[in-house]
Amino acid sequence: MRSLFTALLAVSAWALAACSPAPAPQGEPALWRIADADSEIWLFGTVHMLPPDLRWRGERVNAAFASADEFMTETDTSADANSAFPTLAARYGLLPPNQNLSALLPPADRASLAETVRELGLDAAQIERMRPWFAALQLSYAYAMREGHSVDAGVETVLAAAARRSGKRLSFFETPEEQIRILADLPPADQAHFLAVTLRQIADKDGALAESDEAWARGDIEALDTALAPQWEEAGPVLHEAVILRRNRAWADEVATRLDGSGRIFIAVGAAHLVGDDSVVDLLRARGIEVEGP
Repeated sequence: MRSLFTALLAVSAWALAACSPAPAPQGEPALWRIADADSEIWLFGTVHMLPPDLRWRGERVNAAFASADEFMTETDTSADANSAFPTLAARYGLLPPNQNLSALLPPADRASLAETVRELGLDAAQIERMRPWFAALQLSYAYAMREGHSVDAGVETVLAAAARRSGKRLSFFETPEEQIRILADLPPADQAHFLAVTLRQIADKDGALAESDEAWARGDIEALDTALAPQWEEAGPVLHEAVILRRNRAWADEVATRLDGSGRIFIAVGAAHLVGDDSVVDLLRARGIEVEGP
């Protein structure tokens, strides 16, 4: 099963860490368009870490991106924002000096954590200093790296570099601190549950990581929704609300506000926000806004 990490916080993918792949031979990732008399907004679902050899940039995506004056992502992708991450991680991601992670977990999860840390070749002492949410992201990142995925090949990294080269205006929905606090502000029990789900998903070696990457790259949103739905069910309503649903509502508000203005914007956010029930696309359509696309 794909780790939930690829649907989570973009800031952690960049901070824990281009060339553009060639167009995909069979389709390309899903793309949605909203327009009125003086605005054009593209919505593009991303994956934050990808295999470097996965081809995903098709003609339609390239043309939409080239036409935009502004490139908007989940969070700030600048070097200054990334340099602030160690301070934010220490503030929100580390346990008090007299605590360790294993002591917060039930015996089965404690054993699974130790096994996963060994399997991924991580420093057990460092992981033990982390709060459950931060350990879950670190483990997911290491797992994706082991499976051949890279932040440098992730959609936002590739497109942000291209946007800077072409002089596009860069903007974002959330600051890095706001993104981090989505998980850091969860109650301790929900953080521990998030870590337990992450450990189970990493242990479930079923090859779905590559399959879901390929489904995303060919624009198969039904396959993506089918893969994501049981994962969010396992994660539970608290995590789903915090990571996906609450942010979807806020982002739909922002997109609607931007539509009332003028300009051409290419918005790139995690694909999990644009598929399934109560996605950003669903919420915009429920407002009566015409959204072209799947």
